[in-house]
Amino acid sequence: MHELQQIINRQRRMDALQRTALLDSPAEEAFDRLTRLTTRALHVPVSLVTLLDKDRQFFKSCSGLPPPWCDVRQTPLTHSFCIHVVATRQPLVIEDARKDPMLRENLAVDQLGVVAYAGYPLKTPSGEVLGTLCAIDTGPRAWTKDDLAILEDLATSAMTEIELRATRELEGQARAAEAARASAEAARQRFALLAELSGALAEQPDLGRALTLAVRLSVPLVADGCVLDLLQEDGRMQREAVAHQDPREEQRLRNATDPPCLLGAEPGDSPELAGHLRLGDPTGSCMRLPLMGRGRVLGAISFSTIPPRRLGDTEVELARDVARRVALAVDNSRLHQELIEAVHARDTFLTIASHELRTPLTTLRLQSQSLLRITHGEKKCPPEQLASRAEVIARQVERLGHLVDEVLDIARVREGRLPYHLEELDLSEVVRDVAIRFREELARSGSTLVLRTEGSARGRWDRIRLEQVVTNLLANAIKYGRGRPIHLLVTGDERFARLIVRDEGIGIAEVDHLRIFERFERAVSEQHYGGLGLGLWIVREILSGMGGTIAVHSKPGLGSSFTVELPRQPVVVAPTPVLH
Repeated sequence: MHELQQIINRQRRMDALQRTALLDSPAEEAFDRLTRLTTRALHVPVSLVTLLDKDRQFFKSCSGLPPPWCDVRQTPLTHSFCIHVVATRQPLVIEDARKDPMLRENLAVDQLGVVAYAGYPLKTPSGEVLGTLCAIDTGPRAWTKDDLAILEDLATSAMTEIELRATRELEGQARAAEAARASAEAARQRFALLAELSGALAEQPDLGRALTLAVRLSVPLVADGCVLDLLQEDGRMQREAVAHQDPREEQRLRNATDPPCLLGAEPGDSPELAGHLRLGDPTGSCMRLPLMGRGRVLGAISFSTIPPRRLGDTEVELARDVARRVALAVDNSRLHQELIEAVHARDTFLTIASHELRTPLTTLRLQSQSLLRITHGEKKCPPEQLASRAEVIARQVERLGHLVDEVLDIARVREGRLPYHLEELDLSEVVRDVAIRFREELARSGSTLVLRTEGSARGRWDRIRLEQVVTNLLANAIKYGRGRPIHLLVTGDERFARLIVRDEGIGIAEVDHLRIFERFERAVSEQHYGGLGLGLWIVREILSGMGGTIAVHSKPGLGSSFTVELPRQPVVVAPTPVLH
């Protein structure tokens, strides 16, 4: 047995056997049909298609084999007659194994009941014998020439089926290898695209050029066409970059006013994106992905195919990778721009603040020096002049205090901790009290003040904050409408109280109506109009905290009218920290 095993274990034979991929494979009708045909044609109870492994014989088909052998579909080589066929590469015909000196001790005789045996080799074109097709009888049998001829033909058919299987297996392996190579090449291309894309977005200082390069790199690896739109501050989508394999289609997309189709939508059914991307299943011929940054929609990137074809999972995942990198680049660019603007705003504020603080400090220094000279007897000063100097000092101290309060309010608003203490108030009374405090300043400016009330204007508000609103608006009216009348109108209805502050001063261009309510912004840039550019911003934030609003109506040279509207019922909006 040891010598036989050495023969069947030859490497070339074992390699040929492994290439068939039949060992331990499930039963198949093509082989079962051959063993059934063998049992019927030769009138035997058992027929086997046997493949010999190193230490066992595996039955690819076993017609008539009793249990448990038909279930396990294999036996050790100690139960194998076929090993002799494989070793000799010749058919083996036995009429009665019990009398054969070579086989009578084989365990298949006692345990499987094998008496008569006829087996033909399953031989490859290169001459390697893989196993046998055999017929088995449980009693002595004189095999005829016709029996053996039939068995030989059936063995040839079995080998043909094995070769077909081996060919299909090789073809499958070749296809799998080709698919693996294609997948590896696609992965390499995807990696190269993403690496080049990341480098271009990181190294290109001009965002517009970087986005143009990004969409061009995505074509045609992701899809045939790519369009990138960015969301503007006014809610519109603006086309930033277009690329397509077809130059005519690229030109059409570049000039199109409507955005490309959304995922799951047809071109022409797509609504304008205004911060509400509606995305469907990303497996069509046209898809649109949002560009997200810090939880906000920055825009969208669209991919399309012409003619329409279904985008695969790999293309969809690659499109998502492109969208993530583009969104990161856009968000970083905007953060950088915001940082530049913040630094500029800080520098501007520091310049203005230093100028605004220096003016009252200079006045205080001059007045204090004059008072010191009077105190030391270096000069004489009538009591009325002393009173006048004291008033000057008091006004400058009040001005410094107001500037300090404005600076402190910046921090309070930014941190969302601007306090409100509500009480029952009459808006007319608050306005009248503030107006009285401006009596001297109005006299110095040459402006007259006209206060008129209409209807009830009572509600629950914060008195100190409300006085701050009226003070800032009235101070602005005096500053920009110097020497001209100022009108205050207080009105109310069941739901709201309103204050209108109107001057006949220089006015504000319509383009600046929104800007003047931002930090460090002023209606005009002339240096002779002082201030930190915080007054109207603080007014807006205070009113917002009490559920109110402010609006401006103004034209250059025709004065300005600011309208404050406050709900009469107690409404305090939870403060939200300012992030920029």
